[in-house]
Amino acid sequence: MDRRQSPRIEVQLPVQVWGMDAHGQPFMNPALVTNMSTSGLVIQGVRRKIRTGEILDVQMGKEKAQFRVVWVGSQSTSELGLQRITAHAFFSHSILAHCSQPAAAC
Repeated sequence: MDRRQSPRIEVQLPVQVWGMDAHGQPFMNPALVTNMSTSGLVIQGVRRKIRTGEILDVQMGKEKAQFRVVWVGSQSTSELGLQRITAHAFFSHSILAHCSQPAAAC
């Protein structure tokens, strides 16, 4: 049984990510959101070493939010699991719930 509090959807959305890498160096990097919910994102493409617990800023179009890194994938996938820490979400819970249904047209 899935313990998630909100539905997740598979997406391919370009974003801009910035923050501090594991060496304390600031970075700004384009990335791709591959999975999202109202509480978090999975992104690919950040080619810096990032530690769990780091705070990253993510911008999608004109929308911006802060996220905490909760897991780091292998270097070959360059995936990061992010948990939203700001009150603002890119999409509302109702939109994500609709889009997570089979055959939903989003």
